[in-house]
Amino acid sequence: METDHDIPPARRKGALHLWQEVTLSLEKDILQRRLSPGDRLPTEEELAKRFDVHRNTVRRALEVLEEKGLVRIEHGHGSFVQERVISLPLSQRKTLPIILKGLDRVGKEEVLESATIRPTKEMMKALKLAKGQYVRRVDLRTVVDGNPIMISSVHFPLPRFHGIDQAIAETQSVPDGLKRLGVDDLIRYESRITTGQASRSDANLLAQSRSQPVLQVKNIVTDSASRPVLFSIVRMSARWIELVIQYNDM
Repeated sequence: METDHDIPPARRKGALHLWQEVTLSLEKDILQRRLSPGDRLPTEEELAKRFDVHRNTVRRALEVLEEKGLVRIEHGHGSFVQERVISLPLSQRKTLPIILKGLDRVGKEEVLESATIRPTKEMMKALKLAKGQYVRRVDLRTVVDGNPIMISSVHFPLPRFHGIDQAIAETQSVPDGLKRLGVDDLIRYESRITTGQASRSDANLLAQSRSQPVLQVKNIVTDSASRPVLFSIVRMSARWIELVIQYNDM
């Protein structure tokens, strides 16, 4: 990495060193939206030629931008403008549509496919199903401001929720779809959080590489009468989502 002694005096702007010049120029491009969230930056070599500096200077500038939360560096893939991360609280009653409305961001849930299936033991326990009872699985992709942020496999007990896939498709929202079927209040009963690698299918749907981690959250949601409404397995892109654990809904 360059030191102060490596920088010719003619290449300084007052007390500004080369890496600072590069940092400020790229930061200006990002803040003035000449580079948009998710955009891939030119390579280190291309930036070095643009600013007429050594690649080590560019690398230092990118590291500073990453520390500021403006750039995301994926080793082996390049550097990207940091996306507008959504803080998603895991509280009892705050759903994603409510959160997005408060942030003035546009979101929708797209139905990818649906099917009636036999529940696994995990599903039977979560949904308190009787032997021989089936569930309706609805696979969804959540898109916010045009960007895919999560994939969900949501399981609803039958026969109570016949038609839930159509209701979600028409309203573009699980809570609104459930309202059509008579469930007005949703209460998160349990969430289990893990991390892992996206499947090839999920990575394609999330428009990300498989090397990028995903957050996996398994949720059990009930109605106001404490009857299980759904069991979901959600895979969230860590580029777009940060989970916030709230200990008090006040």
